[in-house]
Amino acid sequence: MTKAAEQPRPETILIRVAGSPEIAWRTQRLVSLGASADLAAEIADSEADVHDIERLLKAGCPLDLAWSIVRPVDEAAVVATPAAAELTAQD
Repeated sequence: MTKAAEQPRPETILIRVAGSPEIAWRTQRLVSLGASADLAAEIADSEADVHDIERLLKAGCPLDLAWSIVRPVDEAAVVATPAAAELTAQD
């Protein structure tokens, strides 16, 4: 790679930052799709594609399942299983 290719381009704009118009739009769109304000803010602040969630909802998928499907792997919530609960109770 050349040095020019390694340097960030000055016209590059980060749009997914806290308080940005994109985050506000994503939050509003998710609320209009039925998400609570807290869930909408969580999704809006993630790398998830809001349009993918919208497509899943239109196909009849519940919002919580749609979120679990499109949630980026590094943001996945830990799901407790009955077996894990039993192990914890035995400790």
